[in-house]
Amino acid sequence: MDFIRPEFLNILFFQQKNLVIYPYVDLKHLHYLELFTTGYSVIDLESTALHNLKEILEFEATNSYSQNPTFFFIYNVERKKVKEIMELDDIHCIININSNEDIPELVNGSSYIFFNKKSKQFLNYNTLDKELEFEQSLISSSQNKEILQDRIQKIKITATKIFTALNQEEDLSSLPNILQEYDQKYWSHILKMTGGYFDIKVPDIKHILPKPSKLAQSSSVDNIKNNIKDFSNEYEIILSSHKAIGKEFIQLIHNYREKRVNPAHLELEELFNPQKLYNYLRNHHWKEDIPPDFIRQWARMTISHYKLSDTEREIFESLLRTLRIDINPFEHSQVPPKKRVHKTNIQGIKNEHKVQVVHPSTPIPSVQDWVQFKSWMIEQLDLLEELIGVSDGENINERLGPT
Repeated sequence: MDFIRPEFLNILFFQQKNLVIYPYVDLKHLHYLELFTTGYSVIDLESTALHNLKEILEFEATNSYSQNPTFFFIYNVERKKVKEIMELDDIHCIININSNEDIPELVNGSSYIFFNKKSKQFLNYNTLDKELEFEQSLISSSQNKEILQDRIQKIKITATKIFTALNQEEDLSSLPNILQEYDQKYWSHILKMTGGYFDIKVPDIKHILPKPSKLAQSSSVDNIKNNIKDFSNEYEIILSSHKAIGKEFIQLIHNYREKRVNPAHLELEELFNPQKLYNYLRNHHWKEDIPPDFIRQWARMTISHYKLSDTEREIFESLLRTLRIDINPFEHSQVPPKKRVHKTNIQGIKNEHKVQVVHPSTPIPSVQDWVQFKSWMIEQLDLLEELIGVSDGENINERLGPT
């Protein structure tokens, strides 16, 4: 997993450059970098087993029957053979040298980037972190390498659309529509990848960006139309109030998103960035305020099962007052007894039980909507456990006794 880094995504995919890694790396580990070779047919070549490596590379590169160009993983290469490979034209590859020594004499030009895996240093690559923002965003927001691979593939599809448009049209009017799914500051990355992969000259990004005045006017109209507001200040207040309370809140809004929000309506950042997600919910689902049932789940810490102390409850209530939310989040645990009834147990002895009237915090959803109905049932069971005083780890059946 050392290879799943923004630098390698930038070098292999967006810049379409070749990579030289030393010292020796096991092939199964080296193949993690295949994640960044989307659009290519991959071929493995073991250098020590081939006496005519250069001829094989020349033949494979020009006579492949695959619809995609070929990308070579050339491993266990001796230093003297590296220069021969680097002299070949139109070769896309990752070379793994079996030498433990630095090889500065081989660093020539910029089409091959050299990386010392032992020291984790590049010999001829000095890209700043701010220039890798897109790559970092793609990796950090992907829960696993399969999701990351899908996102890289999606960018490759976008590049293919750009290539087709440039071949079929004399102007660039369609490019903003093709790229609209991505932030404008990342358009240059995608255009660079398009040029490198298809070996074409792509237009200067300045020629396809909307004029600032029109962009600002369009943005203003959209904001007025959609009545978009910024609730970031509320989010910061919540997170700064108390660590456990803030952490529970983040978990709950993601849980709410999974159950109640169509992911197709969310941008990438709104899916994984809790602040962006909160702004989306406040603008679309919680326009009036955070709903009472959500507040009560939050107060009960239903995900972490963290037990709030009296002081922490006061902090929670103070937070709600700051947010101007007029609700007592702990009211279910403070409802006074309504009436007393007598029941007879198995031995025939009458015992007095306090019975409390509990009103559902939300309307009962239809059982046909199983996700919401299940969520509602769990909420009611939590309330029931709280009312009868079931302690952590105790089974309700044990408390209630035989029935």
